[in-house]
Amino acid sequence: MNPSDDPVSDTCSDAGRTSPTGGVHYSSDVSRRWEKIHDDLKQLPLIGGVRGTTLDAVYEKTKTPPKIHPDHPLPVVGFSCMTREPTDEEIPGLIDAAIAQVLGPQGLPAIIRPGDRVVIKVNIVGPSQGLPGEKGRGIISDPRIVRYVAGKVREIIGFGGTADLKVIDATFTPEKDPSDTKNPQSFHHARLQRSEGKAVHETDVCYDYNADGILDGGSGAELVNLDAVPGSERFLTVFDEPIRGRSEVWFPKFLRTKEQARGEADYCDVYIGIPILKSHGFCGMTGALKLHWGTMLGLLEKQEHAGYGFGTGDIRLFLDYLCAMNRTRGFDLVIMDALTGNRCGPTNNADDPDVRTDFILMNAILCSKESVAIDTVETLLAGFRLDSIPLLESAFRDGIGINKPAYIDLKGFEAFKHHKKWLRETYPGCGPGSYPLQAGIGNARTHEDFNAPEGVTVSCRKADQHYVFSYTAKEPTPCNHHLARIDLLVNGTVIRRLFENLTGGSVPVSLEQYRNTTVRYQIAAWDNALNCTLSAEKDLKVS
Repeated sequence: MNPSDDPVSDTCSDAGRTSPTGGVHYSSDVSRRWEKIHDDLKQLPLIGGVRGTTLDAVYEKTKTPPKIHPDHPLPVVGFSCMTREPTDEEIPGLIDAAIAQVLGPQGLPAIIRPGDRVVIKVNIVGPSQGLPGEKGRGIISDPRIVRYVAGKVREIIGFGGTADLKVIDATFTPEKDPSDTKNPQSFHHARLQRSEGKAVHETDVCYDYNADGILDGGSGAELVNLDAVPGSERFLTVFDEPIRGRSEVWFPKFLRTKEQARGEADYCDVYIGIPILKSHGFCGMTGALKLHWGTMLGLLEKQEHAGYGFGTGDIRLFLDYLCAMNRTRGFDLVIMDALTGNRCGPTNNADDPDVRTDFILMNAILCSKESVAIDTVETLLAGFRLDSIPLLESAFRDGIGINKPAYIDLKGFEAFKHHKKWLRETYPGCGPGSYPLQAGIGNARTHEDFNAPEGVTVSCRKADQHYVFSYTAKEPTPCNHHLARIDLLVNGTVIRRLFENLTGGSVPVSLEQYRNTTVRYQIAAWDNALNCTLSAEKDLKVS
């Protein structure tokens, strides 16, 4: 689904137009502004009358959602994981595995070329929050992932010619220095902290330890504070959204495509998002779709969440604006930090910044070229019901991507199911430090069951010039996630997908390409929580 195909969008790249000045104000007192955010967040459980917290409420008067044709290419989501905390040396392997599942064995060179301009958007909000010794853990995009990806990008693009590499996020101040040591929200304070009692340079993995405005680690990536990018250095895009109506988005000019730049130097060839898996007080979950928020013009507008404020209005205004931002310039690739899962995000939600963040170790990496699909998988990995995260449906109806599990190609088959089972066994209960993530944050609701499809079988017989595969699959009891899709695999590769007659049937398939060989075949039964059950694998002599 391509947002540029939506006939209601009115997109323009108007470099000569100046941004509005009204309402674009900043405060130099970052700490007081951060206190205000925490005070407002504490009021969320007390506020009633918030509109748009369920799918029915969001879409009570809007058009019928688009249908997905069975032949529509399935967005691919890569998934790699471990059942123990990976070491620093093992994290690159997890990243490479997830990327390869999406881009193929060549990895990033499939979408990045020498001389490209690449921008990486991260999440560093609240880097000074958390228990001393683990500040930012479960809050900011892990710098080990960011530094590794930036290094791989630099290896491809080089340092000469038009090559350019930026790592960006907002730091809650208009100061141009992205690593201001006096600003607790700056890149300088963003790190994987594990230095209690030891020197920082000995143990921590930092974004910018020496505060020179360059990402540590050798990639030479320029760090950019998005709150310091003025209107004169931004371009305008306008969309018509269902609830907000006309929605103006002002992105930095360096996020334009080369075509949008029309010969100007500020653009990027590839835009990469590195969100972190977190629950969120407004959206329920924050991932790739929400990651664009730091790009918004105006700190006050950002705090007020596009008219939604802090839970006091119509959340549909907020969801619409997030969709408009994603339609302006979506990510070309998302690499999601699911090494941790923040249960009550987006920060530690405490007055005392030294309070431990309620996160669990999830030890996983997700990857996709489509933001909606990866956020859908993220939501299910968190243990939440999809219908409790309206942003996913908003994005689907806007044509940004797919939020229907039947039409998402999650790699690894049973790996996702097994990892959720491991998480439940490792973090049992319903209090802090448990799994699933905390229900009620942003109205998110947890699954009522985690049961996978049962009775999955397949057999094969030859009929004329085809081979007929007969299959069965059953829904467990209880069942809240009905069957979504059946995949037929030959030699480990999906050769046919079925979206109807999921509990059983027969399908004729030509195996001409396998003539005079012996193949292995089986089926995979998926449910709407992306739990997968594989049948036994069988041999077949193709004549």
